[in-house]
Parts: sequence; C-alpha cells; structure tokens
Amino acid sequence: MCSLKRGFTLFVAISLVFSATAGYASPKLEKVVIVQPNYLVPWLPIYLADRLGYFTDEGLDVTFTTVMGGHNVRAAVIKGDAQFGLTGYEQVLNTFEQGKSTKMIMTTTLKHPWSYISAKDIKSIADLKGKKIDGGLEASSYRSFARAVVKFGGLDPDKDVFFVNIPRGSELAALEKGEVSGVLGIDHMKIELLNRGYRLLVDMTDPVQHKKVIGYDVYPLFVVMVNDDYIAKHSENVQKFTNAVVRGMYWQNSHSANEVAEKVLPLFPNIDKAIFTESVRHNLKVLSKDGFFSEEGHKAAEKFGLEVKFIKNPVAQVNVVDDSFLKKAHAKMKKTKEVTK
Repeated sequence: MCSLKRGFTLFVAISLVFSATAGYASPKLEKVVIVQPNYLVPWLPIYLADRLGYFTDEGLDVTFTTVMGGHNVRAAVIKGDAQFGLTGYEQVLNTFEQGKSTKMIMTTTLKHPWSYISAKDIKSIADLKGKKIDGGLEASSYRSFARAVVKFGGLDPDKDVFFVNIPRGSELAALEKGEVSGVLGIDHMKIELLNRGYRLLVDMTDPVQHKKVIGYDVYPLFVVMVNDDYIAKHSENVQKFTNAVVRGMYWQNSHSANEVAEKVLPLFPNIDKAIFTESVRHNLKVLSKDGFFSEEGHKAAEKFGLEVKFIKNPVAQVNVVDDSFLKKAHAKMKKTKEVTK
C-alpha cells in the first residue's frame, strides 16, 4: 500500500513540475494541426497527451483532422496544412524518394501491430488466390501490409488476388455479404471478427509470425512525420509536442490496459467498451515504451518497403529520422523524476 502511495505521489509531482515549467500559463496557445488517416490505437500516447492535458501544459492548442489514407497525411504535412502527421514508416521513406524532405521525430510502435483475417471457408493465405480481398487504398500502409501478407502466403500480390478498398468499420459486413474473402484486422475489428468465428491468417502480435512475415523482430510502423521546413522554423513547437507525447508514454507505461482504455475511449465512439479494452491490451504488447528508432527497425521498414514495391531504392536512416527532440524530452522527464525523489 505504501509503495502505491509513493508511486502516485511521484506521478503527481512529475505532473506538477511539468505544468510549472512548460509555460502553459501563457494567455495564447500555439495552434497546431495533427493529421491522421483515422483514430487508431497504436497512436495511444499521442491521444493520451491530448486527453491528459499535456499539450495544453506545453502551450499547444491541438486539433486532430482525419483524411483518407497515409498518402493524404503526408500531402497535408508537405503542403503545411498540418504540422504533425501520423503515418506509416514506409510512407516517409517513399516521401524522401520523391524528393520531399520530412523527418520522423518518434515512433509509437516497437513492432507491427496488425493482423489479417479471412472468411470462415478460407483455410490459408493460399486459398485467397483469385479472390477479392481488403487491401485499403493503393499507396497506403494498409495496402503495403496486405501485399506483404499475400506474398508471405506464397502468392503474387500483383497477379493472384484482387485488392479492394473497403471503409474501416465495414469489415464485418463485407465478410458477411461475401464481398471480400479477407480483411485487415486492425484495432477493435480484430477482436470483433475473432469473437464471431472468422479465421486469423496472420497475427503480427505473435513474435514468431512477426519474424516470418517481416524478417525482423521489430518494425516501427506508426510514426510522427514533420516537414523539415517546419522543424527549421518552429523547432520549439516540435519540442513541445514531443515533450507532451513522451509524458503520455510515461503515463501509458505506468497504467493498466483498463485505465488506458478508459482515458481514450471517448475518442472511439460506438465501440463496445469491453472489445475496445481488449484491443488496447493486445496493442500494448507491441507499442514502444520510449519512442526511439533503432537500426534494426529501419532495416525492417526498408526491406518491407522494397519487397512490397513501396520504394525502389534503400533510404539511409539519417535522411528520414530526427530523434533530437525525443532525447531532450526524455532528459527532461529524467530530470523531473530526480527532482521529485
């Protein structure tokens, strides 16, 4: 009981110190836009930073906007319509290959979090040959993963299947109506479909399958993308954003799946609480605890991008990653914890 009290006291003290030093008392908050393809559980620490008031503590007035597909996320960041883009690692590699200069400032995933689920009469990936399957939009991270799954099953994604894009949230209906024979198992939909008896073909939260599909133990799929021009002109805002999200990570790491789900559930309306909580529990197994990139993670994303033909040539990690803001944010957290001891 005493240790719980000490832990709670430490968390409160850290929050107070951050609030006191972040400059949030300024009468004018800096407006920034976060663009995303959808509300997705693997971006939990960013949503926690918002729900817990950490962005406000840092002096940021954050607005989330949703667009269709990762390619539209990066377009918004490049054009300056949004300051921070929530997207996939391979999207940033592709952006660099197209001559656009952006950086990933953090990842929220240590491993690839998705799965692929089929109709009940499909026994294996090979049985998808000649079938229509859910692959998301072309040039999206959804499509990259769907192609990787098909290739893992020994099929040619360019010849053996027909990819279609179905709206997220309609996976169950599409399977029930026979419109597709396989769907992306993402977030709560994975739990919903498995509860109804649909077949799990690939589960990336399984370390063995992850290694077989990707070829590596790690894959930092979910990243935050920022335009190089914005970094140069508004580095203080990038640092404030990073500080807030790192605080969200610390909160996430110190709380249960039930507590995390309870905090962000309002952002996911119309989803059963029990199913959503189970989705959070599944995702926590693959989320990053600190946001840092690794050389292995970059190699995994690069190999993945090349194999699914999302990029044509290797891309050096230094050209797409800037972890300087992350290092400062963690140093601030470490200093705060030392002060409160």
